[in-house]
Amino acid sequence: MNFDFAIIARYWPKIAEGLVLTVFICALALPLGSILGLLVYLARMSRYRILSNTALVFIELVRNIPFLIQIFIVFYVLPFYGIRFEPLTAGIGCLSVYGSAYFAEIIRGAIQSVPKGQSEAAKSLGLLYWVTLRRIIFPQMVGYLIPSATNMAITLIKESSVLAVITVAELTYIGQFIIGKAFAPVEIFSLIALIYWIITALFSLGMRVLEYRCTRFARIGLTTI
Repeated sequence: MNFDFAIIARYWPKIAEGLVLTVFICALALPLGSILGLLVYLARMSRYRILSNTALVFIELVRNIPFLIQIFIVFYVLPFYGIRFEPLTAGIGCLSVYGSAYFAEIIRGAIQSVPKGQSEAAKSLGLLYWVTLRRIIFPQMVGYLIPSATNMAITLIKESSVLAVITVAELTYIGQFIIGKAFAPVEIFSLIALIYWIITALFSLGMRVLEYRCTRFARIGLTTI
């Protein structure tokens, strides 16, 4: 079987449309998931048991139910109860909520990786919790946070392909549409796989640069000891 590049050239404008929508979805879902994850973490660590228990139940439910099932529940089950969402809205919302549970645990793990003596010293100086978190804990936790957050973000980028099942016209959905017309699964799926690889590779490279810049002061401090 010969690889037909003419198929790719013919349908590239349509594939580009799906690529643009995929990037748009991820550009919204990743920051929204991160912000929600921070809020869930704060609720998880709250002194109020109702908040902390609710956040814990949310984290366990979201992490232990497959993303595909969550999409089906939101898009196909909730309409029976009068709650309807447009495919794109449902997709971005589900992807953000799904990521938030993982980001909350990533943030918690990064903060707990900072030596406990740092927060205890700040407390002994009378610093408020928010000041301690912003000025002492956060600068040190970045080195622990970015690698794990990068892995999760890449997972969300790949999970965006699942949105094809609710007719979101992202990259995978467009690919399936083209295959139905051109009967060229090898060419189209190979191209889509390459595009996803390029997206995740570029994102990973950008996050490595960000990690290097955010932790350069720590490295300078270690070299001067």
